[in-house]
Amino acid sequence: MARYRWTPTRRIAVGYGVVALVGGLLLMMPFARRNPVNFTDAVFTAASATYVTGLSTVNTATTWTPAGQAVIGLLIQIGGAGITLVTTLVYLVLGRRIPLGERMFIAEDKNMHLKGIVRLIKTILYFSLSIEGAAALVLALYFHFRYGYMWHRAVGFAVFHSVSSFNNAGFDLWGTSLEGFKGDPLILLITSALIILGGLGFIVLAELYSYPRQRSLSLHTRVVLQVTAVLLVTGTLLTLLFEAQASMMGLGWPDKVLNAWFTSASLRTAGFDSVSIGYMRDVTWFVFAILMFIGASPSSTGGGIKTTTFYVMIKTALATIRGRSEIVAGERTIPLDISQKSMVIFMLSTGVVMTGTLIGAIFEPQISFIRIIFEEVSAFGTVGLTTGITGILGSPMKWVLIFTMYIGRIGILTFLVSLSQRKRSIVSYVQERILIG
Repeated sequence: MARYRWTPTRRIAVGYGVVALVGGLLLMMPFARRNPVNFTDAVFTAASATYVTGLSTVNTATTWTPAGQAVIGLLIQIGGAGITLVTTLVYLVLGRRIPLGERMFIAEDKNMHLKGIVRLIKTILYFSLSIEGAAALVLALYFHFRYGYMWHRAVGFAVFHSVSSFNNAGFDLWGTSLEGFKGDPLILLITSALIILGGLGFIVLAELYSYPRQRSLSLHTRVVLQVTAVLLVTGTLLTLLFEAQASMMGLGWPDKVLNAWFTSASLRTAGFDSVSIGYMRDVTWFVFAILMFIGASPSSTGGGIKTTTFYVMIKTALATIRGRSEIVAGERTIPLDISQKSMVIFMLSTGVVMTGTLIGAIFEPQISFIRIIFEEVSAFGTVGLTTGITGILGSPMKWVLIFTMYIGRIGILTFLVSLSQRKRSIVSYVQERILIG
């Protein structure tokens, strides 16, 4: 019998599950809740926070005490930066060298090469605390002087909102997301900036930070910036096209543009809404589902198949159509294994969403199919936007969504590799072509 190996991928798969389960147990404690909460809803909330999604079966503002909200905030921070954050912090605080096994664990969690991984995790901590801290300071002052919040409430709301926004989690303490701020440019622009920064990925943030000195950007960073910009503009324009005279009819054009931009930014896997998603048109939900499925970028706080995966798929398709054997981008050739991996991620991710949707249609036959599709894609992309059905789902469908959020956070390939036992093939077969297309 083959010896079971505790590989980095298995540690990641188990680690994220354990964190969500422990978080759920903490949320069930009397100090964390104002009202009775069953085990499924507690775990669902903890999983949604750990997997930085934002879907919630209960009202965060009225169900959880400040202590419970602090637990949710901590889970969001752990989930956004990665469970390796805890391991790294222990070693850094103790002043000890991080062993090779832990470095491999971190590299797998961040989908990075082993070289320079400790420096990267320090960079993650630096950017997370700096960006969240700066935003929290501005928001605390704004909540106090603009909306009259008492200082303790202003600081609490500002810190929670900054952590939730930068980590693309989508949890809020108002109970209505940001619908009460649809006419407030400062709140929406700061929040969208946090969402975008968190969704770019820490590698991109590090390169942008050092750009004034190095004056160069890697192909990865250039692709992430280009695709993100295209998706943000596309999402804004399509939201205006389908909703300007529908859910946004009561807003003036400046507010329509502002809220369309914010919605597009939130589709990058954040999950906040300033205009209720539930009142939007079916065609808008369809467009949003596509954008949520693409998601954020690698090594970021967001989910989805990732912007770079989408980019490589497009480049691969164009190269095939043009009869080219090489996939060229930015005067660089993309390796064939990256192209193959992108196609595998897309197909497997599509399979996860389709399976979850079909199971949802069985468990929740009274809910329209498009709403179930939207909810499932939102869970897989760790987005957190909903058409309003999360709270009325039965327990079986809630567990389906928990599993979908889990897969969306750790990555479908990481999950499958964690289950498999790799074996080297000692047989090589004769090639034979088959007809396709």
